[in-house]
Amino acid sequence: WMLVCAYLPATMLPNHSITTVHQLLQAGEPLSYAHLRRATGLGDKQLSRLLRQLQEQGIPVIESRCGRQKVFSLPPEHQQVAVPDLHLTNDELRALAIAAKASRTALAGTPYDGALRRAFDHLMAHAQSACHYFDVEEPQQEWFFDDAPADAIALDCFRQLEAAMDEQHSVRIDYYTAGADRHSQGRLIDPYAFIKRQRTWLLVGYCHERQALRHFAMTRISRVEPCPELLFEPVPGFDPEHYFDAVLGAFASGTTYELQLLVEPAQALHFRERRYHHNQQVEERPDGRLFVSFELEGLDEMRSFCQ
Repeated sequence: WMLVCAYLPATMLPNHSITTVHQLLQAGEPLSYAHLRRATGLGDKQLSRLLRQLQEQGIPVIESRCGRQKVFSLPPEHQQVAVPDLHLTNDELRALAIAAKASRTALAGTPYDGALRRAFDHLMAHAQSACHYFDVEEPQQEWFFDDAPADAIALDCFRQLEAAMDEQHSVRIDYYTAGADRHSQGRLIDPYAFIKRQRTWLLVGYCHERQALRHFAMTRISRVEPCPELLFEPVPGFDPEHYFDAVLGAFASGTTYELQLLVEPAQALHFRERRYHHNQQVEERPDGRLFVSFELEGLDEMRSFCQ
């Protein structure tokens, strides 16, 4: 079979080989010629023609290098993951329907907004015929989540930063600092995590200029230049869940203050029902008022919260 294939012209490459290579690329792992030879039995020249044929069909095959090897892959949005024999209880499916609606607000402004909608539509299309105990559309009607949009993000910057996080390499960013009204270019950053604070997406990472952890509003990043030759390890003890522990919003100053509030009875219910911060302390007073205290960073954030 291999000898026959070696003399096939480009237009006569076996369809099953084209399908096999496409499926392997969709799985997401970068593929070398050696990997493709084992999977198809074709030689490098036939594989080269096959890959060009896929590109001519509109499949965006990316060619890159891993060390000395040439490897081929697809962009993340063109990769697919098969989930065979997936079985969900009705409660699990209902929970996913509710979570999908809630997540649409959280992911607004990111490349995953549309991807979530498509994924949920695929799930519902497969679940409709098997769902007997509740209407899968009910959670969309019964549960409401605030649809206030997030600030717009440059999506190419988002994807480049996400790739740098996955591969743990540094980037240079062009950034506008609103407080100082200053544009900085080529600022070297080790990107650690995306964190959403209220409606704002933030990049948290190590800033080589400041030699400290900093966070950057994604809307103010105008350019990202990957630096794949500069690999990094996160600073010891970094935990994105606790990075903003001392902050009610998105502004950390490095100095901790104690905020004390005397809350009138008309507003007291808000503090009884909601915990605004993990170190919030509430003391009931005989006259119906509350004495509320926090430990926070930043006077500006305190003023904003109290207003």
